[in-house]
Amino acid sequence: MRIRISSYLLKLIILTLVIGAFPVLILGWYSYHYSSQSVLQQVEERNSQVLRQSQLRVEQTLKMIDFSTTQLLGLPTVTNAIATNLGIKDMEMIHELYKNLSSIQTFELGIKDVYLFSLEQDWLITNSGMDAYSQPGLKEKLRPFAGMPNGSVWISGNSASIQGADGMVELNHAVINIKKWPINSSRPRGMIAVVLSSQQLNDLIANEPGMGSVFILDEDGRAISHSNPSLLDKDLSAEAYIAAIRDKEDTAGVFNGIADESKASISYRKSAYNGWTYVSVVPTQAVTRQATAIGRTSILISLCVLAATVFTALIGSRRMYSPVRHIYSSLLPDKEQRPRKDEFIAISDRIQGILSDQTKLQFELEGQQQQLAEFLVRKMMLGEARSQGIQERLMDYGYGHTSQWTVMRVLLVQVDRLDSSRFTEQDRDLLLFAISNIALEVVPEGDRLPPIVIRESVVILTGTSTQSEEAFKESVYARAAEVQASVKRYLELQTSIGISRSCTAWPEVGRGYEEGENALKYRARLGEEVILFIEDVQPASRKEIVYPKKIADELCEAIKSHDSGRAEERLSQVMNALASEESDHQEYQMSLVRLLMDLIRLLQDAGISHHLLRAGEDSLFEELLAMHSPGDIEAWFGKVIVSPAIGLLKERQETQFNSISEEVKQLIAEAFDTDLTLEKCSARLNYHPQYISRVFRQETGTSFTDYLAQYRLTVAKRWLKDTDLTITEIAMKLKYNNPANFIRYFRKMEGITPGQYRTNLVE
Repeated sequence: MRIRISSYLLKLIILTLVIGAFPVLILGWYSYHYSSQSVLQQVEERNSQVLRQSQLRVEQTLKMIDFSTTQLLGLPTVTNAIATNLGIKDMEMIHELYKNLSSIQTFELGIKDVYLFSLEQDWLITNSGMDAYSQPGLKEKLRPFAGMPNGSVWISGNSASIQGADGMVELNHAVINIKKWPINSSRPRGMIAVVLSSQQLNDLIANEPGMGSVFILDEDGRAISHSNPSLLDKDLSAEAYIAAIRDKEDTAGVFNGIADESKASISYRKSAYNGWTYVSVVPTQAVTRQATAIGRTSILISLCVLAATVFTALIGSRRMYSPVRHIYSSLLPDKEQRPRKDEFIAISDRIQGILSDQTKLQFELEGQQQQLAEFLVRKMMLGEARSQGIQERLMDYGYGHTSQWTVMRVLLVQVDRLDSSRFTEQDRDLLLFAISNIALEVVPEGDRLPPIVIRESVVILTGTSTQSEEAFKESVYARAAEVQASVKRYLELQTSIGISRSCTAWPEVGRGYEEGENALKYRARLGEEVILFIEDVQPASRKEIVYPKKIADELCEAIKSHDSGRAEERLSQVMNALASEESDHQEYQMSLVRLLMDLIRLLQDAGISHHLLRAGEDSLFEELLAMHSPGDIEAWFGKVIVSPAIGLLKERQETQFNSISEEVKQLIAEAFDTDLTLEKCSARLNYHPQYISRVFRQETGTSFTDYLAQYRLTVAKRWLKDTDLTITEIAMKLKYNNPANFIRYFRKMEGITPGQYRTNLVE
């Protein structure tokens, strides 16, 4: 019986063709579409940029001409001439005007003619001569523009209809700038007209290959400049694309339209300077020629890839089907019994039949059973194991005796400290593994599950089926004490063990683990190397701890007084008072945190940051809560908080005293000749007078009054020596009630009167 090609092989060929051909077709279509759009967009952007550059060049030239004419009208020679009736006698002024008009007719600007027209005196002069001799009739063509609302305007020659009589003034196809003088006057006294040929505008417009037709329209839609000379001065506003441009509100843009009966890409820019419109018309056929070539190439490549895909699908499918045919023949050797269905379905049915005949997998490998049992115990401790099926899994792992347990307890073994042993923190994981092995040896196998390590604890789940609650508790205590003693004997380490309440079902094991952890936390009050049952250390009803506030306040006062001995004594009393309270360990920790906050607040009130007390990388609160022994906690408070706080306060006080004394001395030096008192100094320094008096005496060894009197005496001696002030004047300046008091104090301190002191200095 031959395998039908219409089955799996045919499906594989069809699937391969679909997977291979679909991306090729999509890629070809996308390549052609993207390339066409990209080429069109690039050409449109290029045309817009070139059109913008052309506009900038044209408007720059026009603005330069506008600026030149404005400067010309501002010349004194021009303004004086407009008010003068020029004649033969004014040939020098005429010659000067001719020179000024010729000066703006530069090659770069492309100016054809310049006309200066005096409306006031009715004369016209150009860069070629006077109106009276060369161009009669041009004045009548220029005169109507005197009433235009704008001071300056750009017009085309055709729209202006300015043509001289008898062909003397030819302005066809020209662009003219007409400016009044004064420029904003409604009744100007003169005008100037500058004529720019359309050829100059054509030279400024970029007519690059591929740009198509580029031209400029005035406000009336007439062609001012065009690459086709026959269209100059023609009204193009009737063209559909020109009307579309004039209807658009945007000042610049690109759109597709019909020009010369063919599709074209039209770019435009509307000038805000003179109202002209710059237009570029590029036939769409020229733009899409390159995109068409790209599209043809894409189609050709897609067809080639598609053919290669078909060939690969046919050959590859047959090669991929070969292993399937081999497996099919191996599983179904009897050709007469092969089902008429898909090969994979037949193979799947055969494999399912083989698996259904197999018995369940055996878990006889000892190492795997141990690891699986430890994993299950970990999940139970963390509350992640489902209660259904736990007993069955334990039986599969070789712990069938647990089915007889009626009560269980969880034991957590933790190392108290490593700093006093021969081990370091890096050895902790190895030590926990060693303690786990010791527990395996000490606790009988029938009374426990395999110990596991969770974080910093060795966790042991033990149970019994025969003992009462009290007997089981005593048995657990004996096992815990034996483990503790063995660890100390073999590893020379002190350990503490926390024991949970009894559990009667597997879902309660997670709660037992938490209770064991909580029991170990009571080491902070009861000391190290202890065995703690949670029901013994945790009260049934929580009692709020009584915080020894009075002793804590006395501790703060001792720190403020810099009395290290009394501070150490009060700290010990606080710790003993907290340890003696029967309360939950969390309340105990909260009391420790409150004491720490009181001491930190003491420093902050003195302007000292508590960050100066940090002794390690962890915060003060993390270091405090990480300790377990009451002795360690008391030693930590003394070493890290109390002693440094006394030193910092003493240093701050010395600095503060010295600062206050210096400020008082400075006040005396500045105000010794006023009614300066201790109360006024205290008001200036924001301290109590008694506090300033005590600090000043402590720092200087004299009182404020004596120091002020001594300072005034020094000043008086200097004035007696260096000035001609009388004794009375000196006494008044130094704020003595009368000169007699001053003389009496001077004699008391110096042994002579002020007058005798001055006489001795003279002699």
